Amino acid sequence: MSLSAYKKTIKNTEQPRDIERRILSQVTSDLEAVKASIDDVDASERKSAITPDVRKALWDNQKLWITVKADLMAPENQLAPSLKADLISLAHWIDKQTSEILKGEGTVEPLIEVNRNIINGLSGRA
Repeated sequence: MSLSAYKKTIKNTEQPRDIERRILSQVTSDLEAVKASIDDVDASERKSAITPDVRKALWDNQKLWITVKADLMAPENQLAPSLKADLISLAHWIDKQTSEILKGEGTVEPLIEVNRNIINGLSGRA
């Protein structure tokens, strides 16, 4: 089976919740791969530890949350208003936390923890 046929099959058979969980799992895995290079470094050296791999993992996570926020703000989104508000607030927090990390003032673990909690929720493991 060709790659394009495989992707088409996934697109046609995978539920949106499963797609969201899969993408979030990949982004989280990428964050986990760079976590030690930031979180295990002395706080005074974190800014200099920001490598291209760290930037890419952070950017991919941020892009995902920007997309989630845009979807939540769309008029046709049918999630409960309180859940939308909570998730939009979380997306804003992700932006802030990412900026802190890039300034050398934050760690990656909180981003991973948030993503894991969302993955668990999407999996039905609240």
